[in-house]
Amino acid sequence: MRIKKELQDYIDYNINALLNSKRDFKAIYEIMFRDNGLVLAEAEIDYRIRKYTYKEVKGYIENASAFLYSKIGASHGYVALEMENCLEWIVAFWAIIKSGNKPFLVNCRHPQSLSESILKTLEIKTIIGMESTKLTGDFIDFSEFTLTDDSYARCPEDVFENEFAISTSATSLHQSICFYTGAETSKQILDAESIVKESPRMATGYHGSIKQLAFLPFYHVFGLFAVYFWFAFFGRTFVFLKNYSPDTIVRTCRRHEVTHIFAVPALWHTIEKKAMAEINRRPARKRRAFKTGLKLCTAIQNVFPYAGTNIAKFIMGEVTGSIFGPSIVFCISGGSYLKDSTLKLFNGIGYPLHNGYGMSEIGITSVELRYKPRERNLNSVGHPIGDTQYKISDHGTLLVKGESLSKKIMIDGVIQERSEWFDTMDVAENDGNYWFIRGREKDLVIGDNGENINPDAVEQMFEIPYAKNFSCYGEERSDGEVLAMVVRIENNATKEETDAICEYINRVNDTIPQTSRVKKFYFTYDPLMSEQAIKVSRAYLKRGIKSGDIRLMKMKEFMPRETIELPPTDPEILKMVIKIIADVLEKPEAEIKPDANIILDLGASSLQYFAILSRITDEYGVETFTCNTAIELSKYIEDQKV
Repeated sequence: MRIKKELQDYIDYNINALLNSKRDFKAIYEIMFRDNGLVLAEAEIDYRIRKYTYKEVKGYIENASAFLYSKIGASHGYVALEMENCLEWIVAFWAIIKSGNKPFLVNCRHPQSLSESILKTLEIKTIIGMESTKLTGDFIDFSEFTLTDDSYARCPEDVFENEFAISTSATSLHQSICFYTGAETSKQILDAESIVKESPRMATGYHGSIKQLAFLPFYHVFGLFAVYFWFAFFGRTFVFLKNYSPDTIVRTCRRHEVTHIFAVPALWHTIEKKAMAEINRRPARKRRAFKTGLKLCTAIQNVFPYAGTNIAKFIMGEVTGSIFGPSIVFCISGGSYLKDSTLKLFNGIGYPLHNGYGMSEIGITSVELRYKPRERNLNSVGHPIGDTQYKISDHGTLLVKGESLSKKIMIDGVIQERSEWFDTMDVAENDGNYWFIRGREKDLVIGDNGENINPDAVEQMFEIPYAKNFSCYGEERSDGEVLAMVVRIENNATKEETDAICEYINRVNDTIPQTSRVKKFYFTYDPLMSEQAIKVSRAYLKRGIKSGDIRLMKMKEFMPRETIELPPTDPEILKMVIKIIADVLEKPEAEIKPDANIILDLGASSLQYFAILSRITDEYGVETFTCNTAIELSKYIEDQKV
């Protein structure tokens, strides 16, 4: 496969321009916005597709930066940027830098208390966002930015800033801030060239266009570098979403003919689950035909890696037509564990899915780029890109070295001393050329035979009915650790439900290799994670068990307690809300308890949560809202109707 000469010339010109520049944000900006005619973004507005050129957006940035400079001047301190992905985010990001200030990219999904503490540490006074903020500071609504008014004096050229800050995951609820300058960002961009050279498919379009779905938040390192900088620097197009529901994502990809999707495993797992649920509803003959077709398409692509993807999409047209359509060319997953079955499905139907690796502290450092599905399906993260280097520490974790790593890291207000090699604390293996991430060091359990058991991999094998949430972890004993599972159940769980859970767990556990099976099982009524956390932290779980905040009951000795009465609500509304939740989560309605937290208890991803809210908005015409349970949603709808 060869890249079109026009695009190859564009890539070569921009790479050479960056190599010969000061490699700061001023240089990145000038190169990125040099071509006036290319389309930077597409968005659906009033059912029509609106396109924005790089020239148009550059004009917005010039006016916005002049306005911001007139408001706060060039403080050369940090300004908080609090927005989800949208064209305005891009304008505000560059306006902050161009006006002589440094953006702190607020993670909109972090607990407010954590964001507040970071703002205090960075001495941030100004917050830029959309409509309102819950954070403390001088808020500037983006609508105040005068994008088409050029009456403000332009910012002096010498105030252009050269740094931004981004926070890491909130799993531990500790402040962890990474700082990047133009030098590290330039290196991240330059590393993208090595990806294109190794896998020209990365720079391949559909009907002449390359369109990246702007799904990953730009305040996340994966979204910022691999989505925004990698594609904007080479003049490609972003497609913005109206919301994050799976239905909207699928419809947007088909309508805009999206070619590239980079996402966390939650998206791929959600789409796989929906696709397989539809396939499993078909007659046995069609299910067998699908399995045979998937094997055939994978085999064809293993022989003809490029032409084979189009053949696979044609053969699997009924499946791809119900997902993203025929335009998908290149996909990357990163951020956490990706199921083998997910890789096999997407690669088989002709959507090349590559696993990548990176962290807030190191940026994006590797991607599995091999052409053939059987190689991508091995679930490696490829090998280091550019001049980044990997090696394994004495205790088995991945060490990373390179010029693209963050300039400095601050934890709880203290700058950390950086060694030449950064310890990711992820357990890794190398087969001589390619690297595999086996889980977080602190989460691994040492089995009876001395092998490492990855709780993430075991959890992926279970979809427990009637469970509000569950987690596998290492339970300490006098003679070592055993793999244990704790299942959180409803306060009013019945014996029939808990019996069904036990029967399901035993059946699935019997299919797992003996050395990796779960050895201890518990029920609990208590939350397994902080309500402010983004994902389950096993450290939090173990602390809760040790302190008694998470009370465990052995499954064999469990006795259901009396049903808890719920506040009254309109039974018809509650029934419809439960039906919507069950439909989106693809669970039996009986599993949707009125007081179950949709995310923490029912295990909904953020995509599914937004899909539920979207469906309820369509059904009842209520305004934007945030509720956590079916009973809360029902009461909210009732209140709006009054």
